[in-house]
Amino acid sequence: MQDKEVVISIVIICTLLIIILIGFIAFILLLYQRKQNLFNTRLETIKANYDKELLKTQLEIQEDTFQYISREIHDNIGQFISLAKLHLNTLEIREDAPVAQRIGDTVDLLTHALDELRDLSRSLSSEIIRDGGLTKAIEQVVIQLQKLTAPRVSYELKGDYQFLDEQKEIFILRILQEAINNVIKHSGAALLCISLSYENNSLTMIIRDNGRGFDPEMTGTQKNTSGLNNMRKRAKMIDAGFKVESIRDTGTTLTLLVPY
Repeated sequence: MQDKEVVISIVIICTLLIIILIGFIAFILLLYQRKQNLFNTRLETIKANYDKELLKTQLEIQEDTFQYISREIHDNIGQFISLAKLHLNTLEIREDAPVAQRIGDTVDLLTHALDELRDLSRSLSSEIIRDGGLTKAIEQVVIQLQKLTAPRVSYELKGDYQFLDEQKEIFILRILQEAINNVIKHSGAALLCISLSYENNSLTMIIRDNGRGFDPEMTGTQKNTSGLNNMRKRAKMIDAGFKVESIRDTGTTLTLLVPY
């Protein structure tokens, strides 16, 4: 009887030791899993921050390139054209000479080219944002668009203008310019509507056209994919909502929502 009690005691003790061992192993595994999850979370955060910083650097380099090209157009190419105009205007040629009309036509062409280059320089430069803000910059873009025969452009501004961070406004302007470029190059639209609304502590920009549209699910095979990706990247950098809705042979609507 005593031997039986000893055996039972040993079995109980062994069972308890096994349970404790299993519990200890489970605790170690749980602790390891928590540390692994924490490590993965930190790794994802580091990767996200790295990707964001890389994207920020890429966009800053792109913006610096825009500024460089803008200065080159304004300071060098524009001056060369102005100088060419000056030389032509100072030529001493009789008004009735056959070449006089051609020189006059050439001066007119150079004047037109100089105006276009100045418009291009302004569109590439972010100085207009610093000087007059986003709405002034968009008004300049609309004025340039209205020189085109197509598409016909309408622009609407709602609410009171709110100054945003300069970098945000530059990115919003670039998104608009990219969207307009897509419309002109790919949509074949006859009408382009641009709406800017400052309401409910947010800026909403809507760009709508009545062009041929596309399938948003198949943008990977579309020529305008890079343009859409550029817009999405810029929207992400300023924590803005970005949505594209498009219907074949009906048109496309792009919506940008920027909280402030």
